[in-house]
Amino acid sequence: MDDTSRIRLRVRYGEADRMGIAYYANYFDWFTEGRTELLRQTGGNYRRIEDDGLLLPVVRTGARYHRPCRYDDPIDLVTTARVSPTRLRFDYRVEMEGVLLAEGYTEHAFVRRGDMRPLNARRAFPEIYKLLAGLPPYSPSPD
Repeated sequence: MDDTSRIRLRVRYGEADRMGIAYYANYFDWFTEGRTELLRQTGGNYRRIEDDGLLLPVVRTGARYHRPCRYDDPIDLVTTARVSPTRLRFDYRVEMEGVLLAEGYTEHAFVRRGDMRPLNARRAFPEIYKLLAGLPPYSPSPD
């Protein structure tokens, strides 16, 4: 399984502020696109996972901005993932022409629709976990 996704995006007009620079919060929308594509590559896309009753709420996130990108810039979003029985972590890099513009991450808990309680996906949803098991292991830090 490939644990990396690379997609090309273009900064849209509505994603830039009055200075023409991409607004910081839009990076999190791009991160969503990156993890959606990476899950699609595994065969475990969001729709299938959620239809089967497993949800992936964000429990921790962060970003660091190194250089700005501007309206109409072509950017590459590189997404990688790691998995544990209880969590899924995605790491993101926003690049332009090989230059790092921003990096971030989202950490997701596995929960069952309905009770929203954290669970061990390897035991509770073995078919879905099997799709993700080819990802590198993740060791969540204690909260």
